[in-house]
Amino acid sequence: MKRLVLALLFVFLFVADTYAQSLLKVRVADDRRINVWLDGRYFNKTGTSVTVGDLPAGRHILRIYSMTMTRSGRTRDEVIYEGMVKTYRGKITLVDYDPVSEDVDIRAEETDGRPPVQDQMAAAPNADVENNPQTTNEEKSGVPVASPVAVEELSTLNDGKIDKLKTKVTPKKTDTEKMNLLKEGLTDETMTSKQVSMLMDWLGFESSKVEFAEWAYPKTVDKESYRELLTKLKYKNYQDELEKFLSAQN
Repeated sequence: MKRLVLALLFVFLFVADTYAQSLLKVRVADDRRINVWLDGRYFNKTGTSVTVGDLPAGRHILRIYSMTMTRSGRTRDEVIYEGMVKTYRGKITLVDYDPVSEDVDIRAEETDGRPPVQDQMAAAPNADVENNPQTTNEEKSGVPVASPVAVEELSTLNDGKIDKLKTKVTPKKTDTEKMNLLKEGLTDETMTSKQVSMLMDWLGFESSKVEFAEWAYPKTVDKESYRELLTKLKYKNYQDELEKFLSAQN
């Protein structure tokens, strides 16, 4: 009898731990076949959506690969997205990426479809946040935490301004010329980290990207997401340079 109880307890703990793991589901808007790379691990799964389970909760580096056919009839993988994604214990994080507009929508849900605990609390401002272990210092202090929509609204840099700026910057041949135009055009603007990431792509050299990221930091409305820009840099010395700069701002 005692052995049976211990066996049932073991099974219960195993099942509970399995359900407590985080899940990640990646989808692409145009239904092309994809596979994913996560934290240095390539998952041999293909389809119009890919689900990865048994993940530890926390931040992960995600790459989405598009499977394309070469002229010789072979399949070739091409990176169409790279960025940071956060998963939550016992929840599924949904990543929807549009390769045409390059928009990415990331949201977390309970496995039964309910929104995550932190979203439920945001919808109920009178909830008791002091006793909740997931409550951030900003929430405890009474400072409102901006939602993704609110962050976008805080940025003064809209699509029209970006298009006009791109028309001026793109024809320039050197990063020095491009940087001068960027700084001139963005002097009175505020930006999101995602917008800074996009503008970094207009520059050719890693050193220029870091210089621009450091210059744009004071104008960014979601500084808590700024470390995601580290994934834009290929070389460790430039990643370390930007990381050192960000650490000095805290």
